[in-house]
Amino acid sequence: MAKRPSRLLDLPAPQGARKIGLFYVDRAQRALDRLNDPSDAEALHDFRVSLRRLRTNLQAYGAYLSVGVGKKLRRKIRDLAATTGGGRDSEVHLSWLESRRDELSPDEIAGFQALVESLEASREAGYAQAAGGTAARFGKLRQKLERRLGRVEAASRDGGLYAGVSFATAVERVLPAYSAEVDMCLSRVHTIADVGEAHRARIRAKRLRYILEPIASEVEGVEDVIDGLKNLQDLLGALRDAQLLEALAEDRLVDRPPESGVAAQRPGLERVGALLREEQARLFAQVRQSWLGEASGDFFAAVEAVCERLGATHPADIEIERKYLLTELPSSITGRPYRHIDQGYLPGARLQERVRRIRERGGERYVRTVKVGAGIRRAQLEEEADPEVFRALWPLTDGRRLTKRRYRVPVDGLVWEIDEFTDRDLVLAEVELPAVDVVPEIPEWLRPYVVREVTDEAEYLNVNLAR
Repeated sequence: MAKRPSRLLDLPAPQGARKIGLFYVDRAQRALDRLNDPSDAEALHDFRVSLRRLRTNLQAYGAYLSVGVGKKLRRKIRDLAATTGGGRDSEVHLSWLESRRDELSPDEIAGFQALVESLEASREAGYAQAAGGTAARFGKLRQKLERRLGRVEAASRDGGLYAGVSFATAVERVLPAYSAEVDMCLSRVHTIADVGEAHRARIRAKRLRYILEPIASEVEGVEDVIDGLKNLQDLLGALRDAQLLEALAEDRLVDRPPESGVAAQRPGLERVGALLREEQARLFAQVRQSWLGEASGDFFAAVEAVCERLGATHPADIEIERKYLLTELPSSITGRPYRHIDQGYLPGARLQERVRRIRERGGERYVRTVKVGAGIRRAQLEEEADPEVFRALWPLTDGRRLTKRRYRVPVDGLVWEIDEFTDRDLVLAEVELPAVDVVPEIPEWLRPYVVREVTDEAEYLNVNLAR
């Protein structure tokens, strides 16, 4: 097994992302090699999970890898992972059924066994389909990935690509947005019937976990966040498995001809359905108690603390961003979590010192920032402040303040920040970039709302908007 990469945070962002990519490529290959062992029931699962971890990290840091690994290659990874999922659901369902076999009466065994046999056939067919041609497809994909990731290394070494942007900075930039995605999906789960949003929350939790795992040993608090994500994944995963299996059991009772023997199976299938509904109620009660509403506040505060530690130990001294004027808040943003920001500027000609109060999830934090320069590339120094410092400085900003709601949306390794000003009719979009010469592709959901780029227009600088 390849050794998990370590000491990533101080590396240039492209090199850190490249090391993680190569690690998961190797891990996928080793899992694939185990498919030849019929006693290894986890080989295909480990292969699929390695591909998912690979794709998530390549997407999260796509801005730093665009010279080598683009959307087309990431889609191929996604498609290959999708083809290997057959049979896994059936295997999970079979395991659950066997754990409840002793709870059935003799007249319920026929329906129970018919469901087991159907799932066994689906499992075998799924694994056979998944294994067929997988090695050849991954062999070609691996060659491309290793070659493209090699280009990233060469560009970073020879051309000074993204010089000054550490991998820690790259992680700090993407974490809040990925965390907000989990928060948004959980906020839309209200009852056990919210199946789609619960499933989306689980997928987002996986992606956040995959981003955190490579730095687990380097940043205090990351392992606790990962443990929380595992708990959320397990609960939502078990809930979804129970819902899917209930649907399969119900399907065997519907639209079957008399000669199918369903009448004899009905008691067992109905009993399985009842057990599954009890299981769902139990699991959803745990989800509600631990994760819904205010219950998740401590978890998201822990993610925020990880971001603060990354920023404190590996500060980004250069800010590179582009700014766009929007006609209005994009409709797709509605319902997303946001930060409410009160921002004020202290008097100064050359130095632009600002203080911020950031409110989200019922909590507050305070930040002091000094910026020098204008345009796309500016020097920036930032640090956390305590409430007493904020209260002392805030009166000095009188007449130079603004308020806004900030929404963060991750797209292909970049994080788009949408600022809806609450003290005037104005909406701006900003995206922080890894290098000056990177021109971002405006996402489809944002494109209809863009009036023009205003990066170099002084009137749209926050310091000039403050009043």
